[in-house]
Formats: sequence, C-alpha cells, structure tokens
Amino acid sequence: EAVDDLTEFCTSNVDQQALIIRELFTNVLEAKSRARKAIGHLLDIVLHKNIISEEAFLSGFKMVIELVPDFAVDIPLIWQYIGEILGAFIGGPTSNMLCLKSLLQLVPDEKCKQLFQYIIRYAVELSSKSRIQRFWQSSGFSLNDLFKSDSLDSSFINEYSWLSETTGSEPTTPLSTPTPTTTSLVKENLVPRADVQLIKLFKSVNDQGTMVTDTEIITYIQTHMSSKDKFYIRNIVLSYLEACLINREPQKKIQEDIAKNRMTVLKKIIEHKPDAEIQAVYAIQNFVNKLEHPPKMAQLLFDIFYDEECVSEDAFFEWLRHPDQSETEGHSVVEISTKDFFTWLEQAETEIEEGEEEEES
Repeated sequence: EAVDDLTEFCTSNVDQQALIIRELFTNVLEAKSRARKAIGHLLDIVLHKNIISEEAFLSGFKMVIELVPDFAVDIPLIWQYIGEILGAFIGGPTSNMLCLKSLLQLVPDEKCKQLFQYIIRYAVELSSKSRIQRFWQSSGFSLNDLFKSDSLDSSFINEYSWLSETTGSEPTTPLSTPTPTTTSLVKENLVPRADVQLIKLFKSVNDQGTMVTDTEIITYIQTHMSSKDKFYIRNIVLSYLEACLINREPQKKIQEDIAKNRMTVLKKIIEHKPDAEIQAVYAIQNFVNKLEHPPKMAQLLFDIFYDEECVSEDAFFEWLRHPDQSETEGHSVVEISTKDFFTWLEQAETEIEEGEEEEES
C-alpha cells in the first residue's frame, strides 16, 4: 500500500524525489523502531523498482545529514535511528551494499564509523550475519574503501573482520526472531531475481561520460554470478530487462536504446545455446507477468530478442509449443499477446520451406 501511494505521489523530477526521501527519513526519527525499519524496507523497494532514482535517494539523504545538528538537540540518538533505517535498507531483500560507500561519503568523518556500526548491527538483526557477509563480499569493499586509513584502529578492524572471512561454517539462520521478511530471504535463491548492481551497469549506457563497456559488464557477471546457478541466464536477462524499464505510472515502457545497445552482452552470455535461449524467453515471461502484462511489451521484447539474433525462432517455438509445466504462470497471457509475432514467424518459416522445395524440384 505504501509503495502504491508513493508511486502515485512520485514524479520523475530528481529534486522532488529527493524531498520525498528527506521527509521519509525525518518523519520517523521520533517514531517507534518498527516505523523506521518499515521505511528502510520501503526505500529498498522503491529504488529496486526505479520509482525513485539512486541520485535522488543520495540527494535526499544529504539533506537529512545537513539537518542532523538541528535534530540532534531534541533527538540525541539520531545517528542510531538513521542507522536503523539504513540497516533495514542494506539488509533488505535486495542487496544495497554497493550504496554504502556513497552514503557514508555524505556523513561527517567523525560520525562515519558510528553510523557504519549501527547500519551493520541492524542489517544483521533484520537479516542474518551470513547474508550480510555475502553482500559485503559481493560488493568487493574493504574497510579501507569506506574509511580514511588514519581513522581505522585495530579494535574496529577486528570487530568487522568477519565481513571478509570466507569460512563455510557461518550459520545461515537469522539472528533475530523469524519475520515475514526474513522468511522470504530464505527463499530468495529459489526464484529468478535481478541483480541490482548489474541493472545499474546495463543502465549506464545513458550516463554521459560514465558509460560502462560491455567487457566490464561481462567481467562483473563472471566475477559475481555463477554459471552453475539454476537461474544464471534468467537472472542476467531479468537484470537487463529491469534496466530497460521506464516505470512511470500508469504506463510502463521499454527504453529501446538501452535494449538494443546492451543486447551484445546478452548475446555473448547466451552464445546461441538452445537451453540458454529458452531461459531468456522464460525471463521475458516472468518479467512481463510481474508487471501485469503492459500492452505490447511482450511483443516488443520478442521482436528485439529475435531481430538482434539473441534468441532463435526454434527457441521461441519451443517455448510456445512445449511449455514447461512448472512455468505456467503468465504463459498463456504472453502467448496471446505475442500471437502476431508467431504468426509472422510461421509465415516466414513456410516461405523458406516452399523456397527450398522449389529449388529441389
């Protein structure tokens, strides 16, 4: 409900989005702990769904930090409360660990370590130690990346050495009482899911002067994602699709320049392997179904994947004629919405067969 309300209220203007972020933080600083954690989870969702941009999020957070001296007069535990919000954000269903460096850069040097301690404490409390450890290691961060070297003492380094440890004996059960949130985290590897950092890398095609190359994206995939993962291909394609999405209510559209410019990455990953191509089609089905089937979106994506020679007609027909019985959700709706695409494919296939018969005769 909160997400729907925010979506309706939100605009594409970065400055206005930043003000919304500021208000979300400041309105719960004197509220109950439950409210602060809820805002942290809400921030996770709205950034993941591109309802609010990362730029606006950081700009709004900067406003909050600038207000801290005034708020601290009446709220002496303000850094703890900010840490509680960010702990819920960092430890949420989506990995937001890569935002940590940008957030801490906006905080006064003398408060950085204190805020970091609160963030990690609440992230672990709401998630699990092993999961935060995994997020940390996936980010590639070390403490030296976040803090000035002269501020790091041996006590602090030893306290957080577990973040970089690679032991396999870390307990995976949440340290706090199981909640709906922590329960859903246990299931997170059982379903396909987009990778937040990969989404950002795909999107960078429109960032003037900071465009990430296809090679860098492939390197990230090879470093942070396992080809042995059941949903390896699907997770990559979902990340690509999320990057292409323009999510502005009431319409959701595909940004075709990103879709076409970044298709080279998918082609290098999929490599015309039949199983990988079929997984890509199911990723489109999952994606469009999650968005409740925006008009013509499935047709457009099928066209792009076929025209860019990423998915073959054989893979599309396999998806159509022999649907996986464990992947039925949304299949029939996508099938109906792509009827013209398959009619065109079948006509082209018939023309090719007739041409071959004429040549033989």
